[in-house]
Amino acid sequence: MLRPLTLGLALAAAGCASTSQPVYRTSRANPSFPPITATPNNYGVAPRAALASELFACNGGGGLNIGPIGERGEAKLYTAYIHTPAGALLRNPAEATCLSSGFGWRGTADGGGRQHSGLDLANPNGGFVYAAADGWVSVVEWRGGYGLLLEIDHGAGVRSLYAHLSEVDPNLTTGTFVGAGAPVARMGSSGNATGVHLHYEVSIDGLKVDPLAYGVDAPAS
Repeated sequence: MLRPLTLGLALAAAGCASTSQPVYRTSRANPSFPPITATPNNYGVAPRAALASELFACNGGGGLNIGPIGERGEAKLYTAYIHTPAGALLRNPAEATCLSSGFGWRGTADGGGRQHSGLDLANPNGGFVYAAADGWVSVVEWRGGYGLLLEIDHGAGVRSLYAHLSEVDPNLTTGTFVGAGAPVARMGSSGNATGVHLHYEVSIDGLKVDPLAYGVDAPAS
């Protein structure tokens, strides 16, 4: 069930898409991926995020580094928020996605022997990407394998990065303030990507952390 958040944050979870070699299911075959009807660059009237209590693994599981999966295909480590020194961030800041790849080392059989520094959240229809929390745009650029990316500085040493985008809201430039849950970009497959998805990274004081496992519990008040 979707419900609004007091901070205007939102988050959507969907069914299945890709793993390391994507074979995306269409919205017709899988109603968990509704067609995305918003027009490009229409960020001023685009819906803000909505909160879902679960995130499901693409294709029911079997993705890379995605951790334990429940009987219904749900990611057991998932919670709605990443609690950080800057406050709560969305753990899934994208529209109607499933989890296709997680954080950690990928062996040669899984993509070339390298560290995967974020989460891959897939939706073959594209969909919006949302600001994980209040912050200021620190980077909008094309960066090699990341493709088109956006980075947001949330303060207190916390930054979030969104990569493989198809576009970024043209009103956003370095220093622009964005509110939590605001649509800021659209998912794509720019850079080194095998299908349409969001690559999502979170860093704390310059150290990249696992967006699925870090900050599960809120700090004691």
